[in-house]
Amino acid sequence: MKLFNLKFQKNRRMPTIPVNDQIHLTPYRLSDKAALIEYINDPVIHRNTLTIPFPYGEKEADEWLELTLKEKEKFGIHANWVIRNNKGKLIGCIGRQLVHGTNGHADEVGYWLARPYWGKGIMTEVVQVFCDFLFAQGKLIRLTAAVFAFNAASAKVLEKTGFAREGYLKKHYLKNGEYLDGILYAKLKSDL
Repeated sequence: MKLFNLKFQKNRRMPTIPVNDQIHLTPYRLSDKAALIEYINDPVIHRNTLTIPFPYGEKEADEWLELTLKEKEKFGIHANWVIRNNKGKLIGCIGRQLVHGTNGHADEVGYWLARPYWGKGIMTEVVQVFCDFLFAQGKLIRLTAAVFAFNAASAKVLEKTGFAREGYLKKHYLKNGEYLDGILYAKLKSDL
């Protein structure tokens, strides 16, 4: 199990999780609003995620940024992290649901990546590092992730990062008036 020492950006108290030389994770900043709207306002990202609305504009971005700040205040941790390129620009997000608060043994992860960055292996590396980071915190021993059955690319990311398929969820999700099938994946902490 990889040990994590959060790095802090120069002149800031902003925790940073390095993924590789080109990609790192940080909490959201208010200055992320424009990139968030630019990238997440995509009908394909909407189609592949359960709760991201479309169209996605300033109101939705403001609500999301406020929610991430409130989660930090309530739980004392950052649940949602921005995926940043080497220029510090938001290109996606990964987070945990805090299903059982901060003291549970299990949680669910979710993520999205801006379309210009698809197919480059970025999300596979991000998911691996983020899961290692969560497990290194000590309490979590099980992470789950669910994907719509038609989202083969996301299922492939999970499989490449050690998630095992645990079940097929028939008509489990209701989105835009349509019942959708899902696939449930889980990953266990490796040093149990």
